[in-house]
Amino acid sequence: MNKGISFYFGYKIAPEERAKLIHEHGFDTVITNADPKLNSQNGTIRAQMKIFKKYNLKPSSLHMQYNSEDLHYFWEEGREGEKLKKRLIKDVKIAAKYDFTCVVVHLDGKWSEIGKQRLLDVLKVCHKKNKPLAIENIHCQELFVKVFDEIQDDYLRFCYDSGHNNTYDKDFDYLEKYGDKLITLHLHDNDGSSDMHTLNKFGNIDWKKLGEKIAKHKDNLFSLDYEIFMTRTRQDVGIDECLNEVKKQADELENIIENTSK
Repeated sequence: MNKGISFYFGYKIAPEERAKLIHEHGFDTVITNADPKLNSQNGTIRAQMKIFKKYNLKPSSLHMQYNSEDLHYFWEEGREGEKLKKRLIKDVKIAAKYDFTCVVVHLDGKWSEIGKQRLLDVLKVCHKKNKPLAIENIHCQELFVKVFDEIQDDYLRFCYDSGHNNTYDKDFDYLEKYGDKLITLHLHDNDGSSDMHTLNKFGNIDWKKLGEKIAKHKDNLFSLDYEIFMTRTRQDVGIDECLNEVKKQADELENIIENTSK
């Protein structure tokens, strides 16, 4: 299986040097973002794609552009909600242009018919561009469930985030309930107290159990992608140590998946 990591995984180094290190440590894919406010961190999406090509890294999922405090507008009347819809449509078009597998979406706020129609408008573009929209489990379980209850569309898919599940709703089995919709992964660990985006050795997720669940849906996946922000909580782990550990984790998870599938 392909193994991937977030292009920015917590260390302030130049984008090209970061891509080179990711490649040298054995990764195949990257997940990234086209948000202009991150240009100083990652470079423009066009520049990123040139670097990825240079180091033989394939784009996996593209994360939507957003500010957390604005997400509720998507479900409310007004210009701000329309701006979010247009930005999401732009991300779908970027994903199609650069051949990402899908666009990963955070949904937050209170369900409404206005928001439903906006999602349907985005999904029309997904159909035209042949790029799915992957709803990520964040802290809004009720809204996540409502979206999949109300909208049946082959281009409406699921991004499973292991760290969010462990922090916000550990007893809710997203993979059991929505595994048939799975298209991409955000893998990371924590101790259950906060969204740490850290390594397995600093968390308490049962990766054998999780790997066995992922195995049921492995054919839906392009890559085992880790969304790591190491320096958020651990300043003592160096870049090489981080990348070596994440690659080791990915290899171990692949073994669990493959052995479960036999």
